[in-house]
Amino acid sequence: VIFGAEERLKEAIEELDARLQPDLIAVLSCCVSSVIGEDIIAAVRAASTGARVVGIEAGGFEGDFRTGYSETLCRLVEEFAPGPCEVRERSVNLVGLLRAGPDLRELVRILGLIDVQVNAVLTAGATVEDLDRLGSAALNIVVCEPAGKEAGEMLERICGTPFIIADIPIGHAATLRFLDHVSASLGIVHRVALDPGIDDVCHAALAGRRVAIVSGPTRAISMTLFLAEFGLSPVLIVVDFDSDTLMRLQDLAGPECEILIEPEQEEIRERLEACRVDLIFGGMLEKPLAVSLGIEHLDMMHGSQRTLGPAGAEHLIAALTKQRPRRPGG
Repeated sequence: VIFGAEERLKEAIEELDARLQPDLIAVLSCCVSSVIGEDIIAAVRAASTGARVVGIEAGGFEGDFRTGYSETLCRLVEEFAPGPCEVRERSVNLVGLLRAGPDLRELVRILGLIDVQVNAVLTAGATVEDLDRLGSAALNIVVCEPAGKEAGEMLERICGTPFIIADIPIGHAATLRFLDHVSASLGIVHRVALDPGIDDVCHAALAGRRVAIVSGPTRAISMTLFLAEFGLSPVLIVVDFDSDTLMRLQDLAGPECEILIEPEQEEIRERLEACRVDLIFGGMLEKPLAVSLGIEHLDMMHGSQRTLGPAGAEHLIAALTKQRPRRPGG
């Protein structure tokens, strides 16, 4: 922890570089350094290192998580995409993807169905070599508009690479829409016939359920679209911030759905009970609340589980068709 002098930060960066010999060093400011006016960017520029050093302003009082993540992506674009370069045809960058693991592998697999390669991911699972290729993609796919749109705009401005904003696909129909969007933007023709597979099982498993979605706005939109495939609308949507997606969520979910933006935990509890919710699609933070209310809970936010594409839908429905907990007194 460095406090009180830019020179000490410079020395610490150089010591770290000499000791560990990393490819990349990220230096983040904190609330205290921001309040007292420490110039970490100047210290980063002054350090003599073999590694690339990126300074990122991260004072917690300056904004929320979404703002910080967006600014970080833009800072990485500034560092790793200095200008136009040779374009790799039929290649894309995934911009704004937070999670590596099964979901990233599923997106890579899906894009491979139309012979499109993932050039780089900003930032889930990215290596320095990946980031160095940011400028060579034929298309940037922003999969999280709140976090990735500004980076997509910056890549278009600096490298001339067009970008699209695409809903992350959950299920069969959403995957086809995703591939149609990507192929049209790349100017290619694709013929992919995905097996609807478990659609009948999905219909049966979701019929009559009163569903709540608790997540960020990007995943809330994708899950609402997935439910709509089976004629089901959520009765309650809870999102942790509003990124100008409220009107779209209202259009997708319909007038009968209640939408809460950044509510307190007690308000969530009250509305879950009032809306007679019997199934929550959320994250692990919602599980204790679901258990206390006797509501079935499915984790659609876990980084080690597949939730995207046809395979993600299969995983969610397989979990849903297992034995359901009973409400207290039921």
